[in-house]
Amino acid sequence: MTEKLNFSGLPATRKKYTPAFKAKCVRQVAAGARQMDVARAQGISPALLGRWQREALKAAVPSSAERDEIKQLRAELRRVEMERDILKKVVTIFAQPPQS
Repeated sequence: MTEKLNFSGLPATRKKYTPAFKAKCVRQVAAGARQMDVARAQGISPALLGRWQREALKAAVPSSAERDEIKQLRAELRRVEMERDILKKVVTIFAQPPQS
């Protein structure tokens, strides 16, 4: 098995970035900073930062199945709220003393 070696002859290791660091970099770009400036300041490549941005956008946008579920849940919520309102009216009607 061959290992990649860096310029000093030592085995090359990949840097690992924490999700918090990635989110911080993506938020800086979203706030209006240039991608190139953020990448340079953080010591990462602009391509890597771009990939983090795409991943964050993909995670933030619900899939079509999630959108369908949200639509179904909103319709069910409207129905349940309507039933609740009807029951409130019924309770107030039956709570009144009988008129003779």
